[in-house]
Amino acid sequence: MKQIRFLKMLVIGGAIALLSGFSGFSMPIGDTHSTSSSLVQLGAGQPAYASGSFEIYLPLVFKGYPPPPTVFGIQMDSVTESGGLSKVAEAKATWVGGIGVSWAAVEPSPGARNWSALDGQKQQMQDVAGKGLTPIVNARYTPDWAQLYPGYSCGPMKQEYFDEFATFMRELVARYSVPPYNVKYWEIWNEPDIDHSLVPGDSGYGCWGNQSDPYYGGGYYAEMLKVVYPQIKAADPQAQVLVGGLLLDCDPRPGAGCATVGNSNLPPKFLEGILINNGGPYFDGVSFHAYDYYKGALGQYYNPNWSSAWDNTTGPVLIAKANFIQSVLNQYSVSGKFLMNTESALLCDSCSNNNTVYETTKAYYVAQAYASAITRGLKANLWYTLLGWRNSGLLNADLTLRPAYTAFQFARNELRDAGFVREITEYAGIKGYEFNRGDRRIWLLWSLDGNSYPVTPSPAPLVACDALGQCTTNPSLPIAVTLDPLYLEFNP
Repeated sequence: MKQIRFLKMLVIGGAIALLSGFSGFSMPIGDTHSTSSSLVQLGAGQPAYASGSFEIYLPLVFKGYPPPPTVFGIQMDSVTESGGLSKVAEAKATWVGGIGVSWAAVEPSPGARNWSALDGQKQQMQDVAGKGLTPIVNARYTPDWAQLYPGYSCGPMKQEYFDEFATFMRELVARYSVPPYNVKYWEIWNEPDIDHSLVPGDSGYGCWGNQSDPYYGGGYYAEMLKVVYPQIKAADPQAQVLVGGLLLDCDPRPGAGCATVGNSNLPPKFLEGILINNGGPYFDGVSFHAYDYYKGALGQYYNPNWSSAWDNTTGPVLIAKANFIQSVLNQYSVSGKFLMNTESALLCDSCSNNNTVYETTKAYYVAQAYASAITRGLKANLWYTLLGWRNSGLLNADLTLRPAYTAFQFARNELRDAGFVREITEYAGIKGYEFNRGDRRIWLLWSLDGNSYPVTPSPAPLVACDALGQCTTNPSLPIAVTLDPLYLEFNP
């Protein structure tokens, strides 16, 4: 595998400072680059002599290394070849979710670990890593003997068993953080911000939530992290610990989504409970979930719990949720944490894969969601799921492609290394973002209200492509912007 990237360097009085790029790779040099009135000769083993300060871009070539990470990820129903693993690799996703490990299965009796219970997951980790993909592994389920709420494996363990869970996690990480598994991202539970009384005892959701606590049990979760986090880091200092994917049912702020739809504002305070109990130093990132719902017409979706919709500036809903999480972290002066939307999709319970309007809307949503994830600075955005939950699939059951898969594949290719530059606000009725990919400057535009709007960028774009990757070189101006997200490529 050979890839070419651009290495941005700053030349200051003859000294070269690396501004962005990748360390540890060889860089063939020998080209002549001029900027303004200065000329810099770079040859192998030769210093650069120049006066003043200016930037140059050199091609950076590296071979035999995995591609640089992107925000693009997919949750799988079954992390196997028959479940579509090769299709995930063909889409050039970075992240794979769907591997879950059960503490209860491994340690049904105190101190007696049956690691063979994870043979299936072990193979999944190996297969994912073998394809150059990055697995995110979810650890959950409390054994009977440790349960705080008897009969609820989905819930927390008693505080006196925090050490036992920490020991399990240390041994788990030690086993699977190394080749051929290479797991570095560990998510502690799934949607813990759900009260145990609301779900079955063996639910895959939650259930650390506590309706009698003003912070819904987040403080108790923090106490667990304080014990577990150091043990994970002892096993692998490079391990990244994620607060388990938060459901964030609704916006708890006064007059916002929870009040609007009549839901309790306590569950979304779970994260605040972690922070108010000084849990900030004991996680590396926050995983959350963000879904929108198809509204029955082309391009239309909404999430009333977060006052988010297709025709306003808050959609897709991941924007509102990411902004909320960041505001809570800022409120408690907690910095240096990354965010991952580990479940993202457009849902429709009444739709099917022959509903062409929904399938087209889903493809449009893919382009919007992943671009929006980049603008919010997310480390990852994972579609849920490859084969579909509530008709969200990128593929059919026989692994044939739906339009949303094609939209994912093209968005990943178009925005693979893109950095967010600005929101495009100069056109009424249009939502737009500008990105810089190094070799291209890219605009992504779509209509907010369903009308078609003419735009005349200056300079004119080199290429215009729709959400499914149908492209026109040197498109005629003006260009019509519709509900179909439009990628415009310009010289950098």
